[in-house]
Amino acid sequence: MRYLVIGGGVAGTTVAENLQIFDQNADVTLISATETVKKVTNLEKKGEVINCFEVIDSSPHHLSYRFICGLVTNCDFRLQTVTLADGKTIPYDKLCIATGARPNVLFPSIPHVVGIRDTESVQDLQNRLRNCKHVTVVGNGGIASEFVFAAKKCQISWVIKDETITSVFVDSVASKFLLDSLKDRTDNNCKPECATVSKRQIYSTVIKQKNASILGSALGPDWYNGISLDGTSSTKQLEIEYGCQIGNVTTCSDESDYNLKVELTNGRTLYSDVLVSATGVIPNSDLFKDQLTLSETDQGIIVDKRMRTSAPNVYAAGDICSIPWKECENWKQMRLWTQALQQGFYTARSMSASDDEVIEPDMSFELFTHSTKLFGFKVIMLGRFQEWEGCQCFFRISPGLEFVKLVVSNDRVQGALLIGETDLEEVMENLILNQMDISQLGESILDPNIDIEDYFD
Repeated sequence: MRYLVIGGGVAGTTVAENLQIFDQNADVTLISATETVKKVTNLEKKGEVINCFEVIDSSPHHLSYRFICGLVTNCDFRLQTVTLADGKTIPYDKLCIATGARPNVLFPSIPHVVGIRDTESVQDLQNRLRNCKHVTVVGNGGIASEFVFAAKKCQISWVIKDETITSVFVDSVASKFLLDSLKDRTDNNCKPECATVSKRQIYSTVIKQKNASILGSALGPDWYNGISLDGTSSTKQLEIEYGCQIGNVTTCSDESDYNLKVELTNGRTLYSDVLVSATGVIPNSDLFKDQLTLSETDQGIIVDKRMRTSAPNVYAAGDICSIPWKECENWKQMRLWTQALQQGFYTARSMSASDDEVIEPDMSFELFTHSTKLFGFKVIMLGRFQEWEGCQCFFRISPGLEFVKLVVSNDRVQGALLIGETDLEEVMENLILNQMDISQLGESILDPNIDIEDYFD
């Protein structure tokens, strides 16, 4: 069987590697637009679904499958061939599209506006920062938060449309924990060994209704490790512009000390050397928009429960795909490297199976899990970790050390947000997956004097 994979990111390489495991006679070829691919290393299972791992750039010389560096310009799904920019045509029996997504960069035509998505873009930003005094960052997700934490020796204006930081992942309570910790670390006053556990809190929530250049594969966790993101100032200063967006960006005159004039919707004007745009991603689906069914919401390639697209023998995995189905309420799609790994594994299993073989989504589609780092803290997200109307939230907070939040409904844990070395990920995963009744413990479930792993054993 000739398997062809387009894309050298986490999803693509995971598909290619696992095809050789599921099909001993697999003839696997991977096409990447860049000369290196992303490889998952130091994979550590923390439970049934939770995985912690690192992502590195890997040379194709060490791969166990055939590698082609080239840009795909056409796919003929009737003839089952893929054409490259150099005119070479590659036939396949089964194809997986794992071309990922590109940064949704604001004002992309303005010089000194950059996005962070791959190794090359990080290196470009690193070079720009060497002559930089002031940086404007827009976005409130993982990339923006990690850059704000990692950047040194420059003034940073962080522009967010929300009233709290990192709202893509955390609520206002966790946001305060992270922001206080960031301030403490900046002031060199953080002493985690002296932190004490605060009184547990419980509350019920009431929710009010409300053509790119060639890019490398998406960054993995800890992308800033080993990289100097230093500006030219003697110290680091952070100012956060809450509840506003960028209205306009223009270049400054040659006489100015800065490169950019950034006008905010709150009436303020910033002068910056660089604008870092970290406002989400767009699936790289332009090549397939006239041949495959795309989501009207995000333009991702729609896949069924076997990761099959609307074309025969064509599959999709990772950031490029859009999953309209749900196996469980405690799972949702987010374009994260954790899900790229999970989808890559499952897609390889599906591709290697015969058409009449029954393949059901595995456990990774029953529970949302994501492991990352925010502001230097280990962060684990499980299930429905963001509250909704009618749920209860239990907290255990040790300032500067750890933050634990459980989302509970009908006396069952439905989600958890764990920040720091809590060692609770496996027991929380079990509570959510098995839907155990916690009514006997209630809010005492987070009492540090109770061994809940022992209690529910």
